[in-house]
Amino acid sequence: MKKMTLADLQYDGRRLMPSQYGEREITEGGVTVFQPGETVHPDYHVHELDEVFIFVQGRGVLPIDGVEYPIQTGDVFIVEAGEDHHTRSAPDESLVAVWYLVGE
Repeated sequence: MKKMTLADLQYDGRRLMPSQYGEREITEGGVTVFQPGETVHPDYHVHELDEVFIFVQGRGVLPIDGVEYPIQTGDVFIVEAGEDHHTRSAPDESLVAVWYLVGE
């Protein structure tokens, strides 16, 4: 797991985080709106690829391998391949995340 903010994101005109991912391609992604108090993937949930979350609205918690990390607008998390992770929005507001998986 790696935590950053939007201000930490580096880009080369073609890609975000080129020092982290080089020429690796995004394989899938999207935008998810989590309703107040919603937990996504409450059971064991991992990927074979790194997943990047960019939180664009709201706040909540991102449990990764049993550790709960507070999240808020502007946070960026890299969940590394094989890490069990979930997303839970605050009970009183929606949480919006842009997410994508980075191929090998």
